[in-house]
Amino acid sequence: MRQALNLNRNLLRIVKTARRHPRLATCLLGQLSVQAATAGQTGLQLDACYQRYLILERLGQAHSMQSELEQGLHIAEQQQLTRPAGLMLLALGRICYTQGAYRDALMYWTRCVDLSKFNRDQVTLVEAHIGLGQIYDALGDGKTAARFHTDAGSLLEQLNEPYLLCKQIINLGVNELHTGELQAAQDCFLKAKVLAEQHAIHEYLAETYWYLGQVAGRNTQLEIAETHIRTALELADACNYVWLKGAVQDTLADILRAAGQFDEALDVYGKALSYSDKVASRRQKVRSLAALSEIHEQQGNWQQALHFARLHQQTTSELSELGTMDRLHELRAYDLSHKPPVEILLELSSNRLLEEGPQAEVLQLITDTSLAILNTELAAIFLIDGNGVGLHCHARAGSKHGLIRAEMPCQNLPLLMHILQQDEVPLVGHDMRLHVVANEMRALLGQEELHSALKISLRLHGKSVGLICFAHTSGSRNWSREDVLFGRHLGNLVQQVLSHAEHAQTQKQLEARVLERTASLQLQTEQLQQAHKHIYRLSEIGREVTSSLDRDTIMEIVYRHVHEQMGAEVFAVGLYRPEQETIEFPCNILRGQRMLPYIRDIRDEDLLSVWCVTHQQPIFISDIYGEYLNYISAAGLSKLTVDSAYFAGLEKIIPISHIYVPLMIKGRTIGLIAIQSTQKNAFQRMHLDIAMMLAAYTAIAVENAETYQQLLKAQQILISQEKLAALGSLVAGIAHELNTPIGNSLLTATTLQEQSVIFLRKLTENTVKRSDLNQFTATIHNANELLLRNLMSASDLVSSFKQVSVDQTSQKRRLFNLRKTTLEVIRTLHNLIHKRGHTLEIDIPDDIEFNSFPGPYGQVLTNFINNAILHAFENRENGKMLLRAHKTPDNQVQVIFSDNGKGIEAQDLRRIFDPFFTTKLGQGGSGLGLSIVHNLVTTIMHGSIAVDSAPGMGTRFTLNLPLNP
Repeated sequence: MRQALNLNRNLLRIVKTARRHPRLATCLLGQLSVQAATAGQTGLQLDACYQRYLILERLGQAHSMQSELEQGLHIAEQQQLTRPAGLMLLALGRICYTQGAYRDALMYWTRCVDLSKFNRDQVTLVEAHIGLGQIYDALGDGKTAARFHTDAGSLLEQLNEPYLLCKQIINLGVNELHTGELQAAQDCFLKAKVLAEQHAIHEYLAETYWYLGQVAGRNTQLEIAETHIRTALELADACNYVWLKGAVQDTLADILRAAGQFDEALDVYGKALSYSDKVASRRQKVRSLAALSEIHEQQGNWQQALHFARLHQQTTSELSELGTMDRLHELRAYDLSHKPPVEILLELSSNRLLEEGPQAEVLQLITDTSLAILNTELAAIFLIDGNGVGLHCHARAGSKHGLIRAEMPCQNLPLLMHILQQDEVPLVGHDMRLHVVANEMRALLGQEELHSALKISLRLHGKSVGLICFAHTSGSRNWSREDVLFGRHLGNLVQQVLSHAEHAQTQKQLEARVLERTASLQLQTEQLQQAHKHIYRLSEIGREVTSSLDRDTIMEIVYRHVHEQMGAEVFAVGLYRPEQETIEFPCNILRGQRMLPYIRDIRDEDLLSVWCVTHQQPIFISDIYGEYLNYISAAGLSKLTVDSAYFAGLEKIIPISHIYVPLMIKGRTIGLIAIQSTQKNAFQRMHLDIAMMLAAYTAIAVENAETYQQLLKAQQILISQEKLAALGSLVAGIAHELNTPIGNSLLTATTLQEQSVIFLRKLTENTVKRSDLNQFTATIHNANELLLRNLMSASDLVSSFKQVSVDQTSQKRRLFNLRKTTLEVIRTLHNLIHKRGHTLEIDIPDDIEFNSFPGPYGQVLTNFINNAILHAFENRENGKMLLRAHKTPDNQVQVIFSDNGKGIEAQDLRRIFDPFFTTKLGQGGSGLGLSIVHNLVTTIMHGSIAVDSAPGMGTRFTLNLPLNP
């Protein structure tokens, strides 16, 4: 015990001296780790390891500890030391992030978040949140990055950690810098600078000067920028902050280059490149190599330019391999917005909008959110009107919410109204088809089919005022006790909203006289509220625009909001196609009517759209004839509209007022929005701000839509290839199986023909004996039997193959025998199995009858066998497969397919059902096979699938299928 205390004291002493004597501290911490390990103090050993990492990180040598940190993580996990494990994960995430390996950094930091929440280690949790925000920032998703940094700030409010607070403010400023909010970024860096000076945080003080220099550079204040950058370099040198020294050198070189000091810039870029190698920062290295190549090319040093260009290409490839594959998808998978129902319900309950928002919006919010909480198809809130004669729908959501009746007389719903008035207990309808109020509920919800429903009565002052209803129309739903509790809680929230609205109404009446006397103050308040609603509306518009992946839908949404906000006569969206040197205008609307698409030549400098795209700047014109020279020549006045865009009979116009805004993604122009009017001064600067906000949302939405369409095309091609491959296997199996009976029949027919010729010759020569006749007739009899037997066998095979073909090309339900259908499917693959030297054993009883989908079952079985031959038995023969099935007590059938192949690695087993995952990438494997299997089993056959495997131990797939799904 005393030894442990001494070691702890030594650790604290070393940490205090680490900034003044980093090399000595590193050596002492290494010795302390050995002493702690010898004394069995593993936690202290790992703490010393983490402190040594912090020192080496400042020195730019943290990557040298990666293996040691991984070993430390392994030890912590073995001994269940959760707090040291969180520190190891935090450090490994930082190293991978610096190297550009975002995928690995994500894995470590997300695990660190989960572990820190479990340990209630708020400091480590904040660090991990900041790290995740940095990944989002690096990938260009500034909005999500800001949310992570803001979350970190909220956690820091409960802590007294100036070092972490300074780091969080700096990263929030970096986020603002990347999104172009230079003033907001500068404010953050100045705030962090004051904090760093107050608490003597030298490395962050250096960072703030570096970022302030970048802001000045963005504002073209090169002298101020250079002063800040050189100050940052001096401070980084003073505290030996190696990573920052390299980054600052790179920024300083950018400034020198912008000022035309190319020789000095080359020297500084070289220093930055050297530092990037020291700290293993591929991103910094890529920037330096690109700049060196470009400057040497400008100066005519072709050999040097080519040398650095090759190094740049090599480093870029390495960075792409480490960070690109699935990184954004995996980040989305860890997005904080994916929450369990309880957490969603808690957040909804604490949402300030429930008390402050308009009743209609709040009720709609509750209805929309209830879909995620209860995982239901329909939700609606109905309230009885003041006269008690009608039931009105105040909010509705779901896939078929458009069919829900807006209102219905209470006299048409006698049973439902009786239940509302008499019974406060929830109406739980697992199967509504035979329920006493089924017809009334179907009429109210406007649904022809209503399988399940959960009704919660709403009451105020002991009196029924309505109901909130949740329903399923596509299949039955067994509502759990948890569902009913969630439903009741949602009902209570609605009652609170109604009570609050009632109270607010009463209060309004009491305050009417006061409101009349404070009219001027109320006007100012209303203006502020209108501004708030305007901002909120823009946010809502952004969410609506970016929620669609269909390009036409996106453009229609944007037009609708542009028309609402500024009443534009002409609206157009252009998409820049650099490879064709054109701007396509697929969406053009004149006074609410669609126009024909048209194309503009990017080389035509007398076009406003070309100016907007090439200059990457907005255009605001109140009178084209007085302002056109700022953008185009007089020749461009005849090109303000395109004749080919007009339908016959559509009146042609000459637009006078114009707004053009480029669509930008990460500094790259992908198109523009054009808004026009035939009136002078039709638009205000406020309209330009709205258009720029809409353009930002539209750019993201259009980029997502085009990426989505490319993915869909690729997926369709791969699925078609899978189907063609399956068809080829089926045809090969049929050909092989039919070959035997047809060959036997052909041989018999040939023999019969020869015997017939001999017999006819003897008959002609009148030399036929009784024995010849007997022999000939016996031959004919035997041949007929043989022909009939082989042809019947061929006929049976054709019927079997025909049934398999029909099943595998459709998803129709029918009765089928499991063993018989299995044998029919296996028969089509018999040739493939035996050709590869493998065997398949079948152990299925004869009495298992399904009323299900034989086609999908056959596809699943075929995929299992093909996968076993392709993967499990790769480069080997004598593979054994076993297919077993048996009934289970819960009226299901368990089907087990196993092989004795090479098995599956643990890291691959977790992703085996993911779309496009394959270990045969580039060798013909699409990665869709088992993904399709999973979908067929779970969505078509309503079963479940599991896989067990280990390297060298074979693989086993287990299906649990209902007999009558």
